Amino acid sequence: MTASEMAAAPMTASGLARAPLAPSAAPAHAARGAEGAARIAATGPLRILHLSALYPPYIVGGAERSVEHLAEELVAAGHIVAAACIAREAEPKTVRNGVTVYRMAHNNDFWLEDWPKATRVGRTWAKLKQQWNFAIAAEFGRVVDDFRPDIVNTHSLLDVSTLVWREAAKRGIPIVHTVCEYDLICGNAAMFRHGKPCTHWHLGCKVVNATKQITNRAVGAVVSVGTEILKTHVDHGLFRHLAPERRRVIYYSCTVPDGDPEARRQIDRTGRPLTFGYLGRINVEKGVGTLVDAFRAVGPGDWRCLVAGQAMDDSIDRFRAQAEGLPIEFVGWAKPADFLSEIDVLIVPSFWAEPSPRTIYEAYVMGVPVIGAASGGIPELIGEDNAAWLFTPGNAAELADRVRAVIARGRVDLPDERSFQHVIRESTSERVAEKYLDLYAELVDERRADRA
Repeated sequence: MTASEMAAAPMTASGLARAPLAPSAAPAHAARGAEGAARIAATGPLRILHLSALYPPYIVGGAERSVEHLAEELVAAGHIVAAACIAREAEPKTVRNGVTVYRMAHNNDFWLEDWPKATRVGRTWAKLKQQWNFAIAAEFGRVVDDFRPDIVNTHSLLDVSTLVWREAAKRGIPIVHTVCEYDLICGNAAMFRHGKPCTHWHLGCKVVNATKQITNRAVGAVVSVGTEILKTHVDHGLFRHLAPERRRVIYYSCTVPDGDPEARRQIDRTGRPLTFGYLGRINVEKGVGTLVDAFRAVGPGDWRCLVAGQAMDDSIDRFRAQAEGLPIEFVGWAKPADFLSEIDVLIVPSFWAEPSPRTIYEAYVMGVPVIGAASGGIPELIGEDNAAWLFTPGNAAELADRVRAVIARGRVDLPDERSFQHVIRESTSERVAEKYLDLYAELVDERRADRA
């Protein structure tokens, strides 16, 4: 799991996090905004089909939640929306909050939760075969024929063959792909190996992703959640056929359920130590070890650190031992709104090139400043010239310096959500949907013009 979903979502017995159940259907919403209403009046509502490896209530990270936010906002804007995903077994289509949901059998050697149980050879062979999963491509073709979309927007295709793009393309349907992880170029979708970020493109990753160098040409536009991850994909040969205006950065949409920054600001913190926090998956690549080492370097003082999240292995025990004697508390599962109301500063110490951590969006919405590693998309959100809040990934001494500076600054002088509007404005559900709709409209209009 990535970002705050691991910390915020209860786990099922099988390990997949399950989001709260929603009603099977939601009432129709009026189209939002004069521009959106005018567009629908002129051309009619768009039929938009999303495809992601998973779709709520089942989640493994921020991608699924973001697809849900976007799909439901598009419904609220007056469009007709569906979402397709894979499942352990195929299920009848349903409606969730106004979105028609198709759950297709995965047709891989094993289900995504079972990867850790497979041998290394078994995993490699499964990855190789996954490129040629014609069964899931055919299943997606049937979904396309049933829903008849004007446009297809794919997202995380982890464990989904990119042959699905061809199914839309051969029907003349424009395709937008949203880049939110490295699954198109990396075997483990993280570009992180043997405890450190990858410094080159490994042969194994080239082999298991070879067909994607061809299939990506079916995509008519690419959206990325961050500038750096988009550049990485282009540098590795993907989406080079697209004109620059068809490669766009659109942030995640983000809300914090039950979050209230004003109420947080009114909390009386008199007598409380300055509280730092970490929210997310607990492992090496997320930088939890760097965080612990940094606080040991900071030494005694009027501070504490709360670490919220879960691990897929024994990482928590190892990090607890590493933090012994320090005022660092591992609090387990935490509701983001409650956790962010409890802390003064969030730390995002990711050692891997995390594309665009949702925890930063959530913290800013709640008025919590963030110290982050200068990796992946983190500097783009914090501000690359904001050196006081960034540090070199994996450098505990630099992180300790940033923490000491915050302690010296004091709680009363910390920035709040009014300082983070550059991110908050661009990550509202309405703004994100508006940007996607602009892109969808361009592609659909071109298709209609070509057919005229």
